[in-house]
Amino acid sequence: MKKTFPIIFTLITLSILGILFIQITWLQGLMILSKNQLTDKVNQSAVVVSNEISKKMNTGLSLRFPKRRQGLGEDYHIHSFDETSIADIYNDKELNTSIKAALVKYGINDLNYEFAVTDKKGNVELKSSKFEDVFSDDQNNLECRVSVIPQDIIEPAGPFETIIILVPKVRMYLLHSLQWVIMGAILFILIVLAAFFITVRSLMTQKKLNEIKRDFINNMTHELKTPLATISLAVDALKSPKVQADGKSVDYFSTIIKEENVRMNKHVEVILQAAQLEKKEYKLNKQPIDIHDLLFGVLDSFKLQLDAKPSQIHTNFDADPSEIEADEEYLLHVFSNLIDNAIKYSKDFIDITITTLSLPAEIQIIIEDKGIGMSADTAKHIFEKFYRAHTGNVHNVKGFGLGMSYVKWVIDIHKGKIKVQSEDGKGTKMIITLPVVNPK
Repeated sequence: MKKTFPIIFTLITLSILGILFIQITWLQGLMILSKNQLTDKVNQSAVVVSNEISKKMNTGLSLRFPKRRQGLGEDYHIHSFDETSIADIYNDKELNTSIKAALVKYGINDLNYEFAVTDKKGNVELKSSKFEDVFSDDQNNLECRVSVIPQDIIEPAGPFETIIILVPKVRMYLLHSLQWVIMGAILFILIVLAAFFITVRSLMTQKKLNEIKRDFINNMTHELKTPLATISLAVDALKSPKVQADGKSVDYFSTIIKEENVRMNKHVEVILQAAQLEKKEYKLNKQPIDIHDLLFGVLDSFKLQLDAKPSQIHTNFDADPSEIEADEEYLLHVFSNLIDNAIKYSKDFIDITITTLSLPAEIQIIIEDKGIGMSADTAKHIFEKFYRAHTGNVHNVKGFGLGMSYVKWVIDIHKGKIKVQSEDGKGTKMIITLPVVNPK
């Protein structure tokens, strides 16, 4: 796993980068293609308008309104004649209507555009209201120019009048028209990135689980091998004629076998608890239990361990009522685990305080010790399965890292809550809250 993980991570990363590159390149190509298609449609629309105008034009002269000449008499007028221009045939509203109809014909219904008509010398003779405002921004505009050639000209040879159609902010228009495609591409990229994240996290979790499993197997092997070796030695000793002749020696080695057998049974019980927790198969045998009686019973089971070292136990049982409805066997394991930890992680002197308090519809049990404590990071992970805190120079602390996860599981199935307060070197406080049977 250590060797293959970097390779897998690198390959997945390269695949993601390749997909992102292809997606971005495809979107850029799509934008260019869409712009070219829009340009073609606008040009074709302009050609349609140009053909429509050219049908109404001719190369003859058009009579303009007479202009009065000063000094030549009241009844003398000079008439000005010139070629017909687009401005003579259309005004800005009529030309706008023709352009819009041509755009609709080519499937462009929502295009924002401006237009103008220039004469043969390039001077603007007809324009839309905002044409001059957008004409100067040639970076963001799409510009189409089509010359208007009268139909009766045999040999077209300019210059001619020109229709100019401008599409301002064409990039924004294209993005808007392709919004669903772009959103789909972005969604696909996000899905790929999410899959990448989940895959990497799964690999990291698998790697961590493999390490935990290896440590657990090594630890379990050691924990079971030690009592088996001790029992084997004690049995061999009991076979000795000298030991059999000495009643005290027989009792001594028999006691060792019994203690090591109890120790092995505890290890097996912990592993069975873990299996039960993993399968989530349980059946609660709830019945009314006095929590104070239960705690006193647990303390009695640790009497030998407490007598073996300097110790003191403080009990402040102030909860009233103190009766809860729970499975006694499960809670015995819970409080046995907690008090056992308080003893194991104590310093030279065991100092444990057990307090019960009454809360509205609940009872709170606080088990506090003045042992080695734990860091904030350890406290955060303490209820995780197989997690074991680093105990530094405390080599006599052994276990599988299953006790606290089991404690949390039991409290949860009893609809209770548990939290830990601890400071490195200053002890630990475990706070359990359980519902009472008949709250006052």
